Amino acid sequence: MSLWKKISVVVVSIIIIITISMGIASYGIVQKLIIKNKKEDMENMLNLIDINITEQIGTLNNLVDFIADSESLSNALSRDANIDKRNMEDLEYLGELVSTFEAVNNLYIINDSNELLYQYKEDSFGSNIDEIAAYIERARNEPNRSIWANRKEGDSIILLTNISSADSASGMLAIAFDPETFAKLLINNLSTFRHQYTLIVDKEGNTICSNNSIKMDYLKAVQERYDAGERSFQFQWAGISYFACGQYNGITGWKILSVIAADDIFPQLRILKRSIYFIVIAAVVMGFLISVSLAWTVTKPMQRLSDAMKETRAGNFDIRIHTRRKDEIGTLIDSYNYMIDEINRLVNVVYEEKMAQKTAEIGALQAQINPHFLYNTLDTINWMLLDRGEEDISDIIINLGELMKYSIAGNNALVSLEEEIKYIHNYLKIQKCRMEDKLKYTISISEECRECKCPKLILQPIVENAIKHGIEPMTRTGEIAIHAIVENEDLRISLADNGRGMTEEEIKGIYLGESGIGLNNVIKRIKLIYGQKYGLTIISEKNEGTNVEITIPAVFEVQKI
Repeated sequence: MSLWKKISVVVVSIIIIITISMGIASYGIVQKLIIKNKKEDMENMLNLIDINITEQIGTLNNLVDFIADSESLSNALSRDANIDKRNMEDLEYLGELVSTFEAVNNLYIINDSNELLYQYKEDSFGSNIDEIAAYIERARNEPNRSIWANRKEGDSIILLTNISSADSASGMLAIAFDPETFAKLLINNLSTFRHQYTLIVDKEGNTICSNNSIKMDYLKAVQERYDAGERSFQFQWAGISYFACGQYNGITGWKILSVIAADDIFPQLRILKRSIYFIVIAAVVMGFLISVSLAWTVTKPMQRLSDAMKETRAGNFDIRIHTRRKDEIGTLIDSYNYMIDEINRLVNVVYEEKMAQKTAEIGALQAQINPHFLYNTLDTINWMLLDRGEEDISDIIINLGELMKYSIAGNNALVSLEEEIKYIHNYLKIQKCRMEDKLKYTISISEECRECKCPKLILQPIVENAIKHGIEPMTRTGEIAIHAIVENEDLRISLADNGRGMTEEEIKGIYLGESGIGLNNVIKRIKLIYGQKYGLTIISEKNEGTNVEITIPAVFEVQKI
């Protein structure tokens, strides 16, 4: 999988996880808060219904008390079934008074034998008094309370209260209410949720009124849980989740119950859920597009760089990547371009060095003819001088021949110190013949360091420099002393002269390569072969002389450099 695909997958996955998590969390929090508020609204609604019931029942009780205390009703009970015209008119007046209440259907007067003495409107109640006989008996047992009864569940609601006449005759006043009107009076004038089922049941569990004529199957289960002490709870019925709450009315003993499906508490939750789904999908799509674009922006130049590196690996060092980016990727591309330029430069340098080396090798091969020819010529001259008795000149010729032989012999860059000292001895003998008594020299080499290896021709530039710049300008005799010892696993070679010496500035110029090219080359050769810790130490005072000490590792094995 390519880098930009990996970046895209990672970024999109992170966006999906974060977006879905936030969507789920947001929906859960909002749902919890809304349902909590709606449940509180339901409970508050039941409290309002309870207050409304209390107020309405109080009004009806006052009406019942007014009627029960009326003289016409007392006289009607005294005369039993013999109600005269005047009493009838009074009763009709009471009936008309009661009928002014919208919820009232009829008014009945019942004697102590449970016989109907009077009804304001004709209906079938007189022949069905036995349906509420239990309520009538209960009302007689509680003379100071009004009793609410269901004549037939869903048919009518009857309010019973005890009445008595002047001759101690007793009876019962019954006022019938229309359940639907009563429900409107008590329930429907309050705000409820859509599909919310609210009902009022009496002590026996019979429904007094409700806002829905359809009886729900779950009512029995709801009443059982309410009677068990649960005032607010959730339950499952037929695979649907419901929320129920209840309120008890202390005056009537009624229970106000309200039930609603969980999905109907706040129907907009579905819209919210769909909106969150849409936002999540939109965020994922936008995140995908952004991540792909971002990944492509980042990986495209990386891909170009990768392709360029493949070309470079194949041997194409001419490819370059042009970019205007100033970020890390731009820095990386610039570094690649710089690397290619440096490789090309180094390749050219190495090529030129190789060509120069080849040229030098060819030149060296060509030049080998001349030294051998000169060496042979010098040998012929030496024999001619000996035949003529010129022994001094013959010695010079011999020393010169030895110098040339040492210079051209072998390919080793390292030679024994004994060989190097022999070469310097021949060189000094030639210089002695030239300068005669003006030059003296001594060579003292310990036995242990004779086989130590040192760079070839390392002493000659130092001796030459001592003669040319230290001794020749003087009028007095110059002396050169050469000593060599092994100390702390290092070979120390000291070359001292009594020449005119050097200043600190001249010594500094030698170290920096500004003067004394021969000595500076010796320093570079030693450091190149042995490392930075080795080299030359120059100690000199003006008109007092100079001491040059060479320090190199004491190596006894033959090495080829």
